[in-house]
Amino acid sequence: MDKQFWLDIRENKFALPAGHSAGPLTEELFSCLESTDPELRDLIAYETFANWIEQGLYSHDELRAYILRLLVNLQNGLGERDTDSVFARTFSVLFLAEIVYHDKQHPFLDRDEVLNILAKGLNYLEEEKDPRGYIPEKGWAHALAHTSDLLYTLAENPKLEREHLEMLLHGIAEKLITPTDWVYIHGEDDRLVRAVMSVYQRKLASQDWLAVFTPPDGDFWKDSYKNQTAQTTFFNTKTFLRSLHFRITQTEELDGKEHILASIQKTLQGLKQF
Repeated sequence: MDKQFWLDIRENKFALPAGHSAGPLTEELFSCLESTDPELRDLIAYETFANWIEQGLYSHDELRAYILRLLVNLQNGLGERDTDSVFARTFSVLFLAEIVYHDKQHPFLDRDEVLNILAKGLNYLEEEKDPRGYIPEKGWAHALAHTSDLLYTLAENPKLEREHLEMLLHGIAEKLITPTDWVYIHGEDDRLVRAVMSVYQRKLASQDWLAVFTPPDGDFWKDSYKNQTAQTTFFNTKTFLRSLHFRITQTEELDGKEHILASIQKTLQGLKQF
């Protein structure tokens, strides 16, 4: 790939170059998804694709075809850890987020198509095993943050109803309490919170999903400080809930705000290690 050619497009506000069509050039962008060069993957591929969607360079049929390819990408190397296959998955998630966002602005997907993206996105959230955020020299992997961006755009989509939004919230909670040895230090909590806030703004979901963090037997977090993986999972969970509480506190207009805050406070109090 001629990197300078693409950097010139970026410099020219992503205008399609004379004598070129979007289709063949987009194939080059898709080839960058698995690149270990962060400029090709992020500055060029992601930003160009997002801007070209906004400019309306793709037909609805083309976007549907891209969705199918991107969903397949989510399965490639899934379950691997610390390998370069993560980049194609995590940037495919970002591409999907841009398409779903476009559908909110200019509806073209039917309900089943959006639900399929939700189902595949939640499966990916559950099954992705590579937790890395920023990787020296190779740039962002950021699977959890990128998946949160997809969930954020999905939660805003009016084709999702109460049951689907509650599935989304439960998926986030289950991910956080799944044992991990990785501390999320690259803003993953804030990106997850944004997805949850988009659900709350829809005024549809209940607070039942918070019960996932404090299973009824009461011993889920007990003695977790004695085990590094359990302690890390506890820390990530508590950090997320505190970030959510803070964001809601700072939100001026939110229906049921005091009830939501009380539910989160009760959940935090239920995270007992002793």
